[in-house]
Amino acid sequence: MELRHLRYFVAVADELNFTRAAIRLHTSQPSLSQQIRQLETEVGVALLNRSRHHVALTDAGRVFLRDTKDILGRIDHAGRLAKQAATGRAGDLSVGTFPAADVRIFPALRPLVATHLPNVHLILHSKYAVEPVMGLQTGALEVAFMRGPLDVDGLDVIELARERIVVVLPAHHPLTRRTRIPIDVLHDLPCITIERALAPALHDAIAALYRKARIRMQAVSSADNVLGHLQLVQEGLGFALLPDSVNALLPPGVVVKPLACDPVPEVSIVVAWKRGNGSPLVRAFLDLVRQAVSRPKDVRRLTRRSKKS
Repeated sequence: MELRHLRYFVAVADELNFTRAAIRLHTSQPSLSQQIRQLETEVGVALLNRSRHHVALTDAGRVFLRDTKDILGRIDHAGRLAKQAATGRAGDLSVGTFPAADVRIFPALRPLVATHLPNVHLILHSKYAVEPVMGLQTGALEVAFMRGPLDVDGLDVIELARERIVVVLPAHHPLTRRTRIPIDVLHDLPCITIERALAPALHDAIAALYRKARIRMQAVSSADNVLGHLQLVQEGLGFALLPDSVNALLPPGVVVKPLACDPVPEVSIVVAWKRGNGSPLVRAFLDLVRQAVSRPKDVRRLTRRSKKS
């Protein structure tokens, strides 16, 4: 059984006339009749009742017609999607993400994807499930949102947003009475930290803040993600220094205060992809990412060339 048999049968079933069906298919009537007989032989039952002046579907033919139209419709749809995929308008896209991007980028990005790339299926991977740099290098990810600055050979990077570091405190902490938190009052206060291997940009920005202020950090606990930090703060174990996107994730009993310093330390959100990835879908997605951050003049292209190139 071939696709042409199915298309020929649908034409005859629609027209209920071999002559008209043959004209519609740009074939001869004898050839069409032969194709229908081959189909019925393959299926094993009569699909049409035909006489010299009359053609009608059998009960088996009506059932077969319904599923045949569904099959052909799916094949035509698959063909359209394949053509769209070739131009970056359809397909699956594996994307690495993390909480700050979920809060800052995706609320604006999702409706753009739904409108402009409705046949694209985003497969989102948390950085805790797929390490983003390795994911891009191995092909497990095609695009990844990460904490910047980022300078990795073999990756191209766009900086999307910058976030100020803020002080996250238990609601009952005495410092919550202040509008802004001076750096020096953090000296030797219980602090919830993060290991550098898990968030190098954030770790380094906080370490630089302490060095510049010449104060000592009293690390009482650590967490490997933002929600872990918030839980420990909520439990009253100490304060944390986190990017200001944390405002969207605050649990009850936790407040945020800005730092009183100039300049306030910042970290960035970037999007990265493997250099040389010429996928039209990746290009189309990145165009929407640029739109999502809404200020093209504020989006800086930070293309890092390898030392060998």
